[in-house]
Amino acid sequence: METAEKVDWAALNAHAAGRPARRLVAKAIAAAGGDRRPGVVLDLGAGAGADSLQFARHGWTVHAYDSDDTLASRLVENERMTGSVRFHHTDIADVPEFPAAQIVYSTYTLGLLGPEALPAVWRKLVDALPRGGVMAVDFFGTNDSWAERPDVATLPLEEIDEMFRGFQVIDRSVRDEDGRFLADKKHWHVITTLARKTR
Repeated sequence: METAEKVDWAALNAHAAGRPARRLVAKAIAAAGGDRRPGVVLDLGAGAGADSLQFARHGWTVHAYDSDDTLASRLVENERMTGSVRFHHTDIADVPEFPAAQIVYSTYTLGLLGPEALPAVWRKLVDALPRGGVMAVDFFGTNDSWAERPDVATLPLEEIDEMFRGFQVIDRSVRDEDGRFLADKKHWHVITTLARKTR
């Protein structure tokens, strides 16, 4: 994808390696039943792995996908965890089928698939979840400054809601503000949805 080609993901992920896990991890675990019965998580666009490693610390088995292999060098940290991380060094658009999972998790990644690849990947992710499974994902909204790019999927809220047909939305937050991406100014419009599959 054009966006990925213009970014040094290895440098970006190395810089982010020390950041804490997002609060969305804890929300996803709670929505999936908490730490009592940890299962399988799919982490799409795992980057430096802060979120994958946090799931593993809570006993979850994580399939972490990323086209950059920064996370691979951090997996020695698994020795101190009750769960585990299996890293898949691949473009998620090329994955023919995802393992069955109780949580599908992805932040700032699915939109980078672009409008052509996103629908097929989304269907595979929905299929990987059983009834009661949890989806915790970000999408770029139409106010995002990347909306002008043909290689990035930016979606109106109505279309996102349609994608979550067959889910109960548990929580939703919207980031619609000026910020930065690497050294450049950027307007972020990111819609985060936590939902449980109902059928």
